Amino acid sequence: MKNLGVIFGGVTCEHDVSIVTGLQLIENVDKKKYVVIPIYIHSDGNWYTGDKLLNANIYKNFESHLSEVKEAIIPPNKAGLVVYEKGLFAKEKFISLDAVIPTMHGMNGEDGTLQGLLELANIPYSSSGVLGASVGMDKILMKKVFESYNLPILPYVYFIRDEWMKNSEEVIKKIESTLSYPMFVKPSNLGSSIGITKAKNKDGLIQAIEVAISYDSRIVVEKSVENIKEINCSALGYKDDVETSCCEEPISWKDFLTFEDKYLRGGKSSKGGAKTAPTKIANMPLGSKQSGSMESMDRRIPADIPDEQTNEIKDLTIKTFKALNSKGVVRIDYIIDKDENKVYLNEINTIPGSMAFYLWKHDGMEYSELIDRLVEIAELAHDDKVKNNYTFDSNIIGNITKIEK
Repeated sequence: MKNLGVIFGGVTCEHDVSIVTGLQLIENVDKKKYVVIPIYIHSDGNWYTGDKLLNANIYKNFESHLSEVKEAIIPPNKAGLVVYEKGLFAKEKFISLDAVIPTMHGMNGEDGTLQGLLELANIPYSSSGVLGASVGMDKILMKKVFESYNLPILPYVYFIRDEWMKNSEEVIKKIESTLSYPMFVKPSNLGSSIGITKAKNKDGLIQAIEVAISYDSRIVVEKSVENIKEINCSALGYKDDVETSCCEEPISWKDFLTFEDKYLRGGKSSKGGAKTAPTKIANMPLGSKQSGSMESMDRRIPADIPDEQTNEIKDLTIKTFKALNSKGVVRIDYIIDKDENKVYLNEINTIPGSMAFYLWKHDGMEYSELIDRLVEIAELAHDDKVKNNYTFDSNIIGNITKIEK
C-alpha cells in the first residue's frame, strides 16, 4: 500500500473551503490501496497530522484539540513527513510519502509555493507545477499568457496598490479610458470570489478598489458582460493525454457568483463594497453532498448550450490546460456573452473546489477513480523529473585560490 499525503487548510482566505475539499477527498480514498496521511496547515502556519484531523468537528475550535494532534512538517530534503512525537523522551518520527494530493485553494498553497516545497522534497504531487500554479493563481499573468496564445478574454486594465495610493485619480482615468461601466474589480491573487466587486459608477469603482487592495497589492479591472451565462469545464491529465468533463452552468446568479453563493447556501450575500469573509466550518456530514462543497451549489449539468458551443469550450479547455503546462485536475471558467453569442475564457482553477469531482461524477467516474488518476499523474510527472540531469561537472571550485572582497 502507498502512503498518500493529503494537504489542506493553509494561510489563506480560502482556508476553510480547503478543509472541506480535503476531508471530502479523504473520505473517498480507496483504503485498500492507500494509507492516508492527513496534513493540516492551520491558519497560523503550523502544520499538524493525526487521525483526529479526519473529524470535521474539531475545526470549529481547533485550539481546544491541540493535544489530540501532532505537529509535523515536510522538510525540503526528505521525501516524507517529519512528525514531532509528544512526551519528554519522544523522538521525531518520519513517514515516507509516495505521493501527495494538495487540496489547497488560494495563496500559500495553490500559487506554486507548496509545489516548490514538494519539488525540493522530491515528492510526487498531483497538482500543476510551480510555474502553472503560480501563473494560474495570478489573474494578471494568467491573462497575459492567454493573450499570447490568442485565447479569447475580456478587455481589462491592471494596476498596483502603490499606484492607487500615490494618485488614485490617475488610476481611475486609466481605467475609464479603457473600460465602460459596469466593470468588475478583482484582487489578482485570490479565488472563490473573495474581494471581487461589481462597480456600476465611479463611486462604486472607488469602493471596489478599496476592498480589492485590502486583499492584494495587484488589482485587475475587467469589462462586465451584462447578458451573461457562466459555463465551467474540467480537464484531467498530463502532457498530451488530457480529457475534458461535461460542461456545467451555475444558475444562482445575482450580479455575480459570490463566495456565499458558492459555499454558504442560505447565507446572506455581501452587498456593494462589503468585504467577503471566509466561512466557518459548519456541521458537515462527509457524504456525497457536503455542506459547503461546490457540489451543493445550484447548477445545471450538463449546461444548457448548443453542441457547437460545448465543443468550442472543451477545445478551449484543452488548449488552456496545455498553455499553462497544467497537470492533474483543473476547472476552467468561461463567460458567454449572450448578446454577442461569444465565449470568453475567464480563469483557470488549478486546484478546484471539491476537485471538480461533481463534473466527473456526471460522466460516470467514481471519486476513488479520480483519486487513482491523480496519483498516477503525480507519479508520471515525477518519473519525468528524475530523468533530468541536475549535476554538471566543472573545474570552477577546483580553480579557486582566493575569493576577492
